Amino acid sequence: MSRARKADHKTVIDAAQAVFWDHGYQGASTRQIEERTGLTRFTLQTSYGGKEAFFLETLDAYMSRVEAEHLPDADNTSLEELAQWFARRADPAAMPQIGAQGCLLLNAITEFDRNGGEVDVRIAHYFEVLHHRFAQILAKAIETGEIAADFDPDEKATLLQNTLLGLSLTIKARPNDAFAQPFAAAAATMIRQWRVGG
Repeated sequence: MSRARKADHKTVIDAAQAVFWDHGYQGASTRQIEERTGLTRFTLQTSYGGKEAFFLETLDAYMSRVEAEHLPDADNTSLEELAQWFARRADPAAMPQIGAQGCLLLNAITEFDRNGGEVDVRIAHYFEVLHHRFAQILAKAIETGEIAADFDPDEKATLLQNTLLGLSLTIKARPNDAFAQPFAAAAATMIRQWRVGG
């Protein structure tokens, strides 16, 4: 695949994300996808396998970007940095840029039924990635003595997964840009309280 073809593909996927963010999977018509991405109906079917397969490819690209650019680094994130990461999720200064779209994966969780299909596979993968990263950060804090030795990193990683999911839903449902800040601050406080003497 040539460099130009890769660039074209990325542009198409970025445009598709905007369509699915704005309208959801069910609400996005083939015509809207065509208009925003520049694809023809024929190309959508022959090159991407139709609307559902195209959505899955779009979701994969979104998740890869989230994992690479937005989730905390499991090897280089301290406990305090993890707390700050949660606090920043609802920074009022960032809310106007986030808009009402929310997380594309969260949108898929709420829009699709749990029927064991391809979306479920992506959801399971995302939760595995989150759990692994959170557990690794907490395990490292135990090794350095920042957290007590009897602390269960797997249990708390599961708690952080669900805390993040609830926070993401609160951000999406917020009536104003400051609404979610206390929820994010509470999550950060919880993490700091796990420190020895915290």
